[in-house]
Amino acid sequence: MAQTQPPKARANPQSGGQPNGGGNPLGNDTAALSADQRGAIGDHVRECWTKDAGALDIDKQRVLLTVTTDATGVARRAEVSGDDAGRMGDPRFRAFAERAIRAIMDARCANLPLPANVLGRVNVLTFRFSP
Repeated sequence: MAQTQPPKARANPQSGGQPNGGGNPLGNDTAALSADQRGAIGDHVRECWTKDAGALDIDKQRVLLTVTTDATGVARRAEVSGDDAGRMGDPRFRAFAERAIRAIMDARCANLPLPANVLGRVNVLTFRFSP
């Protein structure tokens, strides 16, 4: 049946709230940490980081990881996240990302130095690895 009148539907804008307001855009617990606390966690994990010095452009590599901890602050899962997940087909990037994941999950470094205010519950954190 052919339409005889113009459509009457209109856009349905989001109601209330602040557009793109506040909080962590990745929706995780990293925002609850101070810069010093994030630095301490980075320093702790760096002890388990190994870099392939012979890898081409190693100093330009970066990877975003989502890390899930248990209630005691031990990393239980680490995975490449965001736009970086789509880059896993690149062998050089994949090798770099896998080294970052191994650093976090290493038994010597998986017990992250999280502050007391976030312990006692599962936390989801964002890590940006770069040499």
